[in-house]
Amino acid sequence: MVSQSSLVVRHFRQSRQDLTVRLYCLYNDSVFEGKLPDDMPVTWNQKLRKTAGNCISRLHLGKNRSRSARIELSEKVCDTADRLRDTLIHEMCHAASWLLYGIRDGHGQMWQLFANKACLVHPELPPITRCHSYQIRYKYNYRCTSCQNSIGRHSKSLDVNRFQCGLCGGSLRLESPGGTPCRAAPLAPFAQFVKDKYAETRKANLGKGHGEVMRLLSEAFSTKLPLQSAGNHS
Repeated sequence: MVSQSSLVVRHFRQSRQDLTVRLYCLYNDSVFEGKLPDDMPVTWNQKLRKTAGNCISRLHLGKNRSRSARIELSEKVCDTADRLRDTLIHEMCHAASWLLYGIRDGHGQMWQLFANKACLVHPELPPITRCHSYQIRYKYNYRCTSCQNSIGRHSKSLDVNRFQCGLCGGSLRLESPGGTPCRAAPLAPFAQFVKDKYAETRKANLGKGHGEVMRLLSEAFSTKLPLQSAGNHS
């Protein structure tokens, strides 16, 4: 059975280019007074996995010194109309700071000025924040059978017979596909403990293998006692 979220994403993909053009024209006229280039490149990038969008700015030296900008949107993260809307205006504020004033200060005063203006002109917009904190929808989800750590992938890229959990070394299993959102939720207690203490324990037990280090971590976690080196362990 195809999930409702999968149908929404599929429909959005079919219309996203047209919607992108319409939103760009709307924001350019209403927020930036038509001062951004009508033909500024706004492209979709399937390799952007951790951020919703980027604004790439360039300074062209030479006889005709000029500035340019282009926007990239993530195919994997901007998978709904509201995410496209919010990400596009965010990146257009970066582009305007550079193209209109020659300022590249990240999310500084000029960017904030344009972001505030956009929210005043379009009160239907949510607050334009400095970071895109979107929940990424992964098609495939792998879960560790030991610590329950979750690993999201957009393709079946992990061979569970070859790869192990990076936190505890446990076996991985592929869960049912279906576009289930994979939140960056807090790790399971043991997984968090391993993440926090593994490097420290490995350093204190030089020459010991991964299995021995994991045994020490498991014992320390179960007793909540200070970690001891293998040489002092009784």
